[in-house]
Amino acid sequence: MAKRSNGEGTICKRSDGRWMISVMLGRDNKTGKIVRKYCYGKSKSEVLKKKEALLDQRKGPVYIDADKVTVGQWVEKWLTIYAKASVRENTYAGYRSVVVNHIQPLLGDIKLQKLRGIDIQNMVNQIKDTGGGPRLAELTFAVLRIALNKAFHEEILQRLPFKTVSLPKKRRKEFTPLTATEWVRLFAVAETDAEMYTALLLEWATGISRSELLGLKWIDFNFTTDNVSIRRAVIITDHGPKLDDTKTNARQRVLPLPEVTMQQIRLHQEQQNVIMSANKHAWENNDLVFPNFYGKLQDPRSWSKKFQKIAQRANLSITFHKLRHDHASRLSENGASIKDAQYRLGHSTTQMLLNVYTHRISGGQEKIASWLNSSFPTAPTDHETPLH
Repeated sequence: MAKRSNGEGTICKRSDGRWMISVMLGRDNKTGKIVRKYCYGKSKSEVLKKKEALLDQRKGPVYIDADKVTVGQWVEKWLTIYAKASVRENTYAGYRSVVVNHIQPLLGDIKLQKLRGIDIQNMVNQIKDTGGGPRLAELTFAVLRIALNKAFHEEILQRLPFKTVSLPKKRRKEFTPLTATEWVRLFAVAETDAEMYTALLLEWATGISRSELLGLKWIDFNFTTDNVSIRRAVIITDHGPKLDDTKTNARQRVLPLPEVTMQQIRLHQEQQNVIMSANKHAWENNDLVFPNFYGKLQDPRSWSKKFQKIAQRANLSITFHKLRHDHASRLSENGASIKDAQYRLGHSTTQMLLNVYTHRISGGQEKIASWLNSSFPTAPTDHETPLH
């Protein structure tokens, strides 16, 4: 066995023909014993490359001993180092909630290298069986998968154990759009709240999300061309509501508005100016279209509760988000193309629109059935001729 220079490890060729190198990484903080790692390869150069990669990895901010670290320790490190730097604050808060409430209690004590597909399957099953539902089980699995993929790409994890996991089937809930009568009822109740009435009229005309609605500024409205630009959204963070960019580039869009909506928007601006003047000492002018009483951002959750009261008074069992589904369905029923509907709703792909909002776009299937009915071939009755 030949020894290399100090600090470079011990390298040798084994009896099975493979090369091996022993690398000293330091000492255990508790026992003081030397910590060694072994790298194997088909050639001397291969194990030397693996050794260098191991040493470089140890210098980095995410180095951990994968043989000792638990799933809980790794997902915590992943949250702090990777997730926090790459996602929006509200997304990070959602990730952390999933990690703390589901991944840590069910998988946290298992060694990262010993995590098996059956362990993950058990986590998914427990979430579903304890009332969490398919959506929560899928979300938890997705967060864990992202964390494990990162460990794999950092060469901390040697295999991906989640590939054998089966997720529970989600039942698609059929959504019935509001009828014209129900919309009339909703608007009639909302007239007692000028702000809500304006917001509902704008929602009826655009189908924008709750966060996009509350993120609107007066500068977003073009009163010459009668359109609104969707540029930002209000997100929920641990420190309260905050303005951020839209979730995707596709969410940034310019939407033409009907005259009836623009008239109400103008009236709303006049009414807000009156409130601002009467409350000028406490008013914080942030140019928001739908601020709270002091001109500041509204919490989306509070807005939803406010809408819920309006809906209940209108005898409607519906959430504010369902109005977005309603808009998509009305686009479909009135012949809007799938691409136009996709742009108006701000989806990155048409698949999202097909899967979530409507199973019938632009009456296309009815048109096909009508065409087939009118084009049915009739064979001559005087001789037997194959249909063409």
